Parts: sequence; structure tokens; C-alpha cells
Amino acid sequence: MEIKTAFGNGNAVYDDSMKIRTAVFIHEQKIDASIEQDENENRCLYYVGYIENKPVTTARVIATKEGTLVQRVCTLKEYRQQGLSSQIFSAIEKDAKSNKVAQVWLFAQDHAQKFYLENGFKVVGDQVMEAGIAHHKMIKKIK
Repeated sequence: MEIKTAFGNGNAVYDDSMKIRTAVFIHEQKIDASIEQDENENRCLYYVGYIENKPVTTARVIATKEGTLVQRVCTLKEYRQQGLSSQIFSAIEKDAKSNKVAQVWLFAQDHAQKFYLENGFKVVGDQVMEAGIAHHKMIKKIK
């Protein structure tokens, strides 16, 4: 899988990320389009994984006081269970480490917690609801 990155919106990587996010969050999970995009769209670094030039998995990150915040992690349905999101996270963690970031954190949908636990994250907060979906804050220290 080839991984491309780009900062902010208004570029091909962002557009490809939005195609994946629309398919997964809006069509599949029925999240309202008005809340799927937010005021941070132009402040994030986008990661998109491509198989044979097709965008299939994505995540975005934003620098915070707590470390690198990972958001909008998703993979097209037909490409799941192939380790693609793990590859995206490896790239994110490599970039975080090279930027001397101490930790990566996120709010994981509860149904995806197992994936994050298997990838070294720990649950650190109480359950919160976002877009009608249960989430937990999770953190991974970067070594």
C-alpha cells in the first residue's frame, strides 16, 4: 500500500480522504454530513492509503498540547481486516516520533477498541458519545 500525506484541505489527498470518510461515516454509519466535517479540516495533516491508485483507508492528525490527536480513521468496507489501518498508524507514529511527540491519542469508537488495544493504545477515559456513537479516549506512548 502506498501512503500519501498532505496538509489542509484543497488538495488531492484531502479529496481522497473525504471520499473514504463520506462512504464510511456518512453512508455506512449514518453520521450527519453537517457534523462529519468540522472547523479543523484545514488544520490537519491527512494520511491516505492507496491500493492500485485507489484510496482505501485514511486518518487525519492535528497537533495538540497532549500530543498528536488522530481523528477520522476509517477504511472502505471491502478493504477491512487487511492491516491497512495499522499501516496508516505506523506512518503516523513514525512521523510523531521524528517530531519528538510523546504520545498519540484519540477517541475510539467502542466497536473498534480491540483494534487500538492490539496496536498498543490504552483506554484512559470514561465513555463519551459523539455523533450518537460511544467512544473512549485512548493513548499510546511513543518510544
